[in-house]
Amino acid sequence: MRHWLGEHFAVEQIHAGKPQSTLLSVVPNLIVPTLRVVLPSYRSSHLEAQEVSGAQPGKSDAAYPLIFALRCVLLAHDRRALLTRAFGRAANGTIVLCDRYPLLSNGIPDGPQLLKLLDGPDRKSIRYRLARIEKRLYQEIPPPDLVIALSVPLDVAILRNATRGKKEPEDYVRMRHAKSSILEYEKASVYKVNTNQPFENTVLEVKKAIWNIL
Repeated sequence: MRHWLGEHFAVEQIHAGKPQSTLLSVVPNLIVPTLRVVLPSYRSSHLEAQEVSGAQPGKSDAAYPLIFALRCVLLAHDRRALLTRAFGRAANGTIVLCDRYPLLSNGIPDGPQLLKLLDGPDRKSIRYRLARIEKRLYQEIPPPDLVIALSVPLDVAILRNATRGKKEPEDYVRMRHAKSSILEYEKASVYKVNTNQPFENTVLEVKKAIWNIL
């Protein structure tokens, strides 16, 4: 899409799932790869897998390691910084293409991860305060002008996962698919595309949606 739009417009492509570090997060982010090796059970994917298996029913306060909660807040801060800058460039005429735009929905991979802590009774705990900060940071991210929501039937998602080099457990795929089917996009215009079709047809649908909003 970037090359296609770049023939006529100024275009920038960003990835909100992996935002650039800010001054606040640059040092902590340098040690994230090491933490993933030393503390693999603290990774968000591992915590999600535990939720699927029933090892963490309801995700109590103790289910969120403090390091994980801090990482969630820093990630929210970096995403807000990235998208605030992007909207500034968009206001000057640049078309910004963003992969994995964050949503204010609980448990979504690219959204707040600590919202359930706000239902806890201890409102003076560090985790509760971090959950409030994380929620506020995501609330301050402006909604996108257009969301291209790619979807696929569950059976196709399971089949595609089975042919991947890095295969995920089937229960995990089912959980992710269920969450993606109930996403709320708030005020953004949404164009849903079923990718269970030839790749060329999917690309054409996406191009039409983008062109219509321009």
